[in-house]
Amino acid sequence: MNKRVNINFRGLPALFYMIFLGTALTTQAQFNEVESMGNWYVKKNKLVWQKTYPLTDKEELNEELKANEFTSGLDILRFITDVETKPRMLQGQNLPEYARHEYKAFLVIDFFGDTYRVTLQQVNFPDFEERIYWNGMRQHDARGTLEKYILGQDGRIKRNSANINVLETFDSAFSGVFDPMADVWSE
Repeated sequence: MNKRVNINFRGLPALFYMIFLGTALTTQAQFNEVESMGNWYVKKNKLVWQKTYPLTDKEELNEELKANEFTSGLDILRFITDVETKPRMLQGQNLPEYARHEYKAFLVIDFFGDTYRVTLQQVNFPDFEERIYWNGMRQHDARGTLEKYILGQDGRIKRNSANINVLETFDSAFSGVFDPMADVWSE
């Protein structure tokens, strides 16, 4: 009987180690670090703008979304809560060349009880063609996505003055569309 107790006791530290390791890996996966700046987040190497608003009247919100050219493709009462926006120009000062062209984005609205969340991602500049030189020859490269210019190779936001200006200008533009719909005051 003593041998049995000793064998079980020897396996007990290994059991506790496995439980600890499993718990640690699960916890680390649940609390994964997300890069953010204002309402901009990097999720799985994609740049996402998200903001949550209070929901007072869904029918009134639906009418306001339809009346706005940027969100006119949405019809939340018919469960059309995602759409590619129509091309739009970004208005701001000292913007890089790519940001001075029309952009499109993928827009999603999610509802959670008395709030709704607006998510804009895949910001794309479809008509922008970057001119670069390679071995003395001019190349035409349709780079197009905001991630290409804002995110580094490590998937984090490159925090220089031009990128911060672009993200803040986009934040103001998107907030300018949705804050009045939610009766939220913004600068």
